[in-house]
Amino acid sequence: MPKDLNTLLDTYLADGAVGASLAYSTGATPIAVTAGLADRESGVPVTPDRLFKIGSCTKTFVAAALVKLAETGKLDLGAPIASWFPDLPGAKDISVRQLINHRNGLPEFEYYIPMDADRQWTPQQLVDVAFASDKQKAPGGPAVYNNTGYVLAGMVIEAVSGQSLGGYVRSAILEPLGLENTWSPATETFPQSAMVRGYYHRPPPATNASTDIASGGEMWRMEGVLPYSDDLQDSSDLFPSSGAYGCGDMVSTPSDMVLFMRGLFSGQLLSPPFFAEMFDGRVPVSFPGTRMRETGAGMFNSTYGGRAFYGHQGSIPGYVAVMQHDPVSGLTIAMTSNVGSGNRLSFQASGLHPVVDQAIEIILGPSK
Repeated sequence: MPKDLNTLLDTYLADGAVGASLAYSTGATPIAVTAGLADRESGVPVTPDRLFKIGSCTKTFVAAALVKLAETGKLDLGAPIASWFPDLPGAKDISVRQLINHRNGLPEFEYYIPMDADRQWTPQQLVDVAFASDKQKAPGGPAVYNNTGYVLAGMVIEAVSGQSLGGYVRSAILEPLGLENTWSPATETFPQSAMVRGYYHRPPPATNASTDIASGGEMWRMEGVLPYSDDLQDSSDLFPSSGAYGCGDMVSTPSDMVLFMRGLFSGQLLSPPFFAEMFDGRVPVSFPGTRMRETGAGMFNSTYGGRAFYGHQGSIPGYVAVMQHDPVSGLTIAMTSNVGSGNRLSFQASGLHPVVDQAIEIILGPSK
């Protein structure tokens, strides 16, 4: 089976990727398969212990950390966030739970934050960008993907735990599961030498091309930062970790991501009523350009390999990641890649997902 997966990853590279790392488990130690380069310039290969930026997969870790505080009686998920953010517009009507279930109505910052590799952002500055750039809606409405809520969730975790966000995630989530290759670079030191380089595709837009993100418009503000080019460009350092914080700063390996998801679904991390806070109560979503169909808190229902999986996907300039678990078969799978694009519809941004489909069919056989 690993041989078939190696062939699959080699095809992904031949189609235009640079490096890929995949791991899976149905109960035992994760099996890891890698291909391609961690650094095109030096020719260093990807190995299973190489770290990738995992973008919004961070949200599942942060959601689990917030829920863990509730399980230990440190906070009430139904409480309004006004006690932490008295000056935030509408804070008395937004619950702690809504910070992580995409139903908070908060304005978004991701599409407006300027790319500045040397800038060190504070969480409050990210929130300020959101309120200066986007419109706020009433909480409790339809699920609308929201990064600002996760920034505020990280701030709540720090205030309640008395630790940095990365420090609390480590003590509450990573250490109990024995995860040794996962880090939160915005708030803790990490082994930068283990990072793979990320590569971004930013071709010149076609004449009269749509700027709407769902139709292939660019997600991130790259003007004056990265020129248009048909070639992949190194984007490893464009987006500082502090600009992602609780919504997307983490780095990991697929093996650690698999162990994390298995820890969540097995009850190692959260007792059933508190795991239900993440998994149950899902509502339909429509995030064009993604496979996410229902959202809980830090967890989405998506279809892979013709089966219902639960987990998250993530992207950050030059990197794409996905981690998924199927409660029926017991399969957990994660994959990371060091190519990316601001165009959600492009191969560099979305080509990883069909690879995961095929990997699942290799591991489990075709869906019935």
